[in-house]
Amino acid sequence: MKVSVLVPVYGVERYIAQCATTLMEQTYKDVEYIFVDDCTPDASVERLQEVLDSYPERQAQVRVIGHDQNKGLAGARLTALNAATGDAVIIVDSDDYVAPAAIERLVAEMERTGADVVDGGYGMVSNGITTERFMPLHRSEKAYLRTILCQNVEPNRIWGRLIKKSLFDDHGIIFHQGIDYSEDFTVLPLLLLHAKRAWVDECLYFYRNDNPESYTNNITVKNAVSFLKAQQLVGTAFKQSNQWRTYATAAQIGWVNVWRFARRFGVDGALVDEHFHLLPTHLIMRCLAAMMRSRVVPFKVANFVYKGMRRIYLNFAASN
Repeated sequence: MKVSVLVPVYGVERYIAQCATTLMEQTYKDVEYIFVDDCTPDASVERLQEVLDSYPERQAQVRVIGHDQNKGLAGARLTALNAATGDAVIIVDSDDYVAPAAIERLVAEMERTGADVVDGGYGMVSNGITTERFMPLHRSEKAYLRTILCQNVEPNRIWGRLIKKSLFDDHGIIFHQGIDYSEDFTVLPLLLLHAKRAWVDECLYFYRNDNPESYTNNITVKNAVSFLKAQQLVGTAFKQSNQWRTYATAAQIGWVNVWRFARRFGVDGALVDEHFHLLPTHLIMRCLAAMMRSRVVPFKVANFVYKGMRRIYLNFAASN
């Protein structure tokens, strides 16, 4: 099985050498590496090239693609995905890094189980120290996807998962340029809708959460709009899916979370209405949405009720 490693590069001069080194030193050999220079303003590409020059045996497996204009994280991932020729892909953010046998372990599990998506465990890294480790959630495909749709329970990360390339190609699933916050959410639920999932209970990926330039560390109006567009895109896709009845409640819990997000981060309600047009039909979800939208009901009260209902639902969903 050939694996394409997709790595967007932007503003990671401090981190790219460690990332690239761990990729070059993978124990798995049938790999192509696709780095996308998204018009990075620093010396990221120079630092990358220094590492690549140290691994002449890998030269034929590496491509560095340069954008002529900045396209954002989703745009860079889309370029890499379109260039990939592997049977499966793994996305690695260029300020993160991976364990030496990460690809080998994920491929072995994919081949053993016939899964379309294989998760590994991951560690959170701050100031060079792994502060926490998280193992994959052991749930059925339906229960896991419901958990993802509810949001803020299980990370909707796209990075660090081995995913069959055909899953993207056969269902027309792509990254959407311009959606650079919640960009993982625009893709992962749609992949999982069609996928058999497996996992490896080992910490294989290391996610750096101390990069001040990371999108996740900056809630701006632009990022809020990206979040709303992502929610609209996925919600519409599921509503039009022939599996809507299976996931309707979970999806609508996620829709209520849109207004929860707006209340938490002070996003103007008019901005929400402009970019997000989905309204719950489930009676309880409608009541929760009304509470979240209300300026009379304190956020702490609305949030307490919301989280309680979500917990009750997920306890049910985990067993079905």
